[in-house]
Amino acid sequence: MRIRLPALAHAALTAALFSQAPPPMFGPWYGESLRGILDLEQADAARLERQLTSNPEDPAARLKLMAYYARADRVTHPEDRAMRVRHALWLVGHHPDSEILHSYVSHFSGRDLTTDDYQRAVALWEAASRSRPRDAAVAWNAASFFQGLDPERYLHYLEATAAADPNHRYAIRPLADLYALSILEGGPLTARAQAGLDASHNMWVLSNAAYMFQSQYNLSVQRGSPNARAADLAERYFVRAQALDPSLDRQKILPRLDSQGLHPVPDSQQRGVSDASVEIRRLPIESFPGLPPAIAGVLRARHCQVPQPSSTGPRRNVVRGEFFARGEAGWAVLCSVNNRTSLLAFRNHRDTNPDTVTTAEDRNYVQSMADGVFGYSREITSVGREFILRHYRAYGGPEPPPIDHQGIDDAFLEKASVTWYFYQGKWLTLQGAD
Repeated sequence: MRIRLPALAHAALTAALFSQAPPPMFGPWYGESLRGILDLEQADAARLERQLTSNPEDPAARLKLMAYYARADRVTHPEDRAMRVRHALWLVGHHPDSEILHSYVSHFSGRDLTTDDYQRAVALWEAASRSRPRDAAVAWNAASFFQGLDPERYLHYLEATAAADPNHRYAIRPLADLYALSILEGGPLTARAQAGLDASHNMWVLSNAAYMFQSQYNLSVQRGSPNARAADLAERYFVRAQALDPSLDRQKILPRLDSQGLHPVPDSQQRGVSDASVEIRRLPIESFPGLPPAIAGVLRARHCQVPQPSSTGPRRNVVRGEFFARGEAGWAVLCSVNNRTSLLAFRNHRDTNPDTVTTAEDRNYVQSMADGVFGYSREITSVGREFILRHYRAYGGPEPPPIDHQGIDDAFLEKASVTWYFYQGKWLTLQGAD
């Protein structure tokens, strides 16, 4: 089930209910084991597999391998998915309380598991639960495993986690959310969720459920169709939670909209920012004395100005690099004319016929800054093979061709970027920052 996050975030309830930050989900060894994952090659994975064959009780090597197989550039490889499943099932059978089993590397979709894999996983988790019935770590790992696979088993193991540890810092809220949303939405889990919530005497579960009901009510008000049932359920379960802990703060657990509702989105954000509403700093070509004369002449003839991502600071968006071929240094420039900017790529210092890589409205790169003022937020940089491969391995996207020269990373600052790479006469769009 997809949980719809309301406009009023769960952070308020977390602060209200838990006076201290929850303990870390992973030990220090976990982060150390993930160092260098984006640098691993197939030969490194093969070496780690041999290492595990000799010493299967090496959690760091197993985590590193599973993270490699879960990398964005590897997830489409069936053999890598199969290896990651094999490692996860080994852990379920041998160490069902392992931290790795509630890590992202052990999360699977239905496409990742064969029928035999899934049936074996069910049997292994059932066996682990029978042998360690009051172990919250085992139950929480099982819930994490089935979260995207089987809503009924997910609910079962969340309940088992809460039964083993009524104050569990990570399972309580998902359990309460699942109860509340199942009750509101209807469906195969509705009756079971209603029975589970009605039978609960866990203040954390009841108060979190009340918060979710109230959040869904507030969301319905924003949409113009108030859901009175959600408001009634929020009140009912808050009263039950407050009976267990009279100190609960009603306003924090049942936050209500004021008479005007939530603050509306400014018109400028609803309709897009008009060209006249933003002061964009644009520099003349004379501000870049390092440009070769031939290139500067082309830019002047086109009436280019170079837009800047800040009102002060160093000059940007004119960069040098080997963008067409290794050993041939050229230039990339953002050229703004009449509130439209083109990314121009010059092959070398003599090039008077640059490629227009892409063109966009300047307002498409305008966003609200920390001080509430709208500003331009586009910047280009030259990037090499390491940058391109690391971002592909981290975020996926189109598989890069052989990389033997530089690309142009084109960023909407603090949001995302794409990398332009010239290959076989065309500009390819590769994965940048996400």
